Amino acid sequence: MSPIEILYEDDDILVCVKPAGVAVQSRNVTIPDMETAIRSQIIRSGKFKNKSTTLHVIHRLDQPVEGILVFGRTKKAAASLSTQVQDGGAMDKRYLAVVCGGFSEDETEGELCDYMYRDAASKSAVIVDSSDADKGNIPDDAKKSTLTYRVVSQKDISDISVNNVVDFAKSKEASDGAICGIENISLVDIHLHTGRFHQIRAQFSHAGHPLLGDRRYCTADSDELSARLREKNVALCAYRLSFDHPSTGKRMEFTIEPKGEIFGEFTNE
Repeated sequence: MSPIEILYEDDDILVCVKPAGVAVQSRNVTIPDMETAIRSQIIRSGKFKNKSTTLHVIHRLDQPVEGILVFGRTKKAAASLSTQVQDGGAMDKRYLAVVCGGFSEDETEGELCDYMYRDAASKSAVIVDSSDADKGNIPDDAKKSTLTYRVVSQKDISDISVNNVVDFAKSKEASDGAICGIENISLVDIHLHTGRFHQIRAQFSHAGHPLLGDRRYCTADSDELSARLREKNVALCAYRLSFDHPSTGKRMEFTIEPKGEIFGEFTNE
């Protein structure tokens, strides 16, 4: 496992970049995770200002997702950061996602608001049917989940680099430029207002725009498109994180560029 990229660290916090495919924590000692990797890195590297290996998990990213994480390094700092994570708190999370399908002109900015809960049996997020929600038939464990989004760019499938596509020519010939009926993919900037389990993935799928590479909340078409575009991880990146420093109160903001190849299809236009 390559060294974890550290964006900032002091006596109270450690901010780093989680690669796609790596869990934040794992109960299996044979599977690499962020917590273990960073502790090992602190021990082996002489570059850290704070040599303590104490790390408190504040928030998580799904294993297939890349992005910025902050760990607390003391109980006091962790408590402050955890408070900021709560709905309406000071921690601000922004994401970039590549989703299946295009958006009409009046849909390029919007809000997704649903009631959703985590199903223990399937280990998936479930969104309450809108008609049931309107009637007040909401399960006790369902919580209101809100995000806002802005479509940054849209790209025709036929313009995707041929090197990134499996059997692209045959697929194009068979479907006049569309793969499985999906003609476009879109780069979307997302502001998460609540931090529910699999919220972005579930809500966009429910809205008819599954994330590329997402095999859990996919449709048959989006699943095949993900396979043909060789997208093995969920095309989602927590690219910006801001919060108040737990000791100084200073506003801290960190930003990264997504490393996933599919994001490069938009930046290289």
